[in-house]
Amino acid sequence: HDPGWNDPPPISTSLKPRTGIKTEQKNENIDAPSGSLPDREEMFLQLRTAFDEYVQRLEESRRENVQKRINLLYDQWTNRTLPEELETLIFRLSTALLDEDDVRANVLHRTIVCDHGNKCSQWAPVLRQFIFVLQLRNEETKSVADQIVQPL
Repeated sequence: HDPGWNDPPPISTSLKPRTGIKTEQKNENIDAPSGSLPDREEMFLQLRTAFDEYVQRLEESRRENVQKRINLLYDQWTNRTLPEELETLIFRLSTALLDEDDVRANVLHRTIVCDHGNKCSQWAPVLRQFIFVLQLRNEETKSVADQIVQPL
């Protein structure tokens, strides 16, 4: 059978991971085994560094409220009231923010909210604010790069 122009591509029955695909490379940190994570204290230090940095990037009028909500997250972390899976997702979100990867940050935020909404309802919305800041920054950077590459 010769496939027609509108036939769907054949489905691979191989379970081997495909290589060379950019999205898989980008998401490898999301799917990394938990054994590759730093210890809990190092994770907390990193996420605190990232989140505090992003609080400072917000409009000054919003910083106080956002910091209060982030402090609720910090309290839950230090009191060990968050599930380990949620801690890992939060850590990976902080990594995405530090890497300035808004796509990965969006995916992780969505997973946090959908899978752990009852544990994060007080502070998850402010994490979204950090992603907005990052997206805006990335758009501005892209715009400047486009102007340089394509001069008038």
